[in-house]
Amino acid sequence: MREQLGLTRGQVARAVSAFQGHPFHPDTLLAWERGTEVPTDRQINALAAALWCSPGDLVGEPATLLQCRTLLGLTVEQVAAGVGMTRDRYAEVERRNRWRGSGRQTQALFEVLRPPPACFVGACGRTGQLRVLLREAVTGWWPNYVPPVAKIVPVAPAEIRRALEQLHLAYQRIDNHGRTGAAAEAVEREALAFLDRVDEQLWRRLRTQGA
Repeated sequence: MREQLGLTRGQVARAVSAFQGHPFHPDTLLAWERGTEVPTDRQINALAAALWCSPGDLVGEPATLLQCRTLLGLTVEQVAAGVGMTRDRYAEVERRNRWRGSGRQTQALFEVLRPPPACFVGACGRTGQLRVLLREAVTGWWPNYVPPVAKIVPVAPAEIRRALEQLHLAYQRIDNHGRTGAAAEAVEREALAFLDRVDEQLWRRLRTQGA
């Protein structure tokens, strides 16, 4: 985005400094662009202002609860009050990106922050468990896995069913039958790559269904 605007890192750094009210070094911007460092919510807002865009243009789909809050322009205090937690407890939730709220608090979290399914599953620390279920579903009898996946992913079971069927069919199309040598090895690599990214495949299909 910076390059599209024809701006140097120094120019953006000076603009971020002005919005923040204190010095900001271009090397930090370079680290953000390379993905070796992650900006805070305030820094995201300052960078968005410097690049004449919205925070959502920079973050895309939020992957953490902090990013959800940043995109909505809410304070820690506002979210904490909305979900029924003390400020310190909710701030710790954001710092660790680990959600352990009650059923009522979880419902309130969805009303206040509207986290995408992938973000919520990650915050609950259940991404690994989901991957195991998805791998078993695409390589086996997928209908049996609709209920356990639906317990993890906050999406209607009907949408889970459609997505799992699509994933199963996509995996089955990677056919190694009758192949030998280099061709068989290439298909095996493709199958392994599919399984390694199976959760990403699920989120992509759920987004497509919801579009």
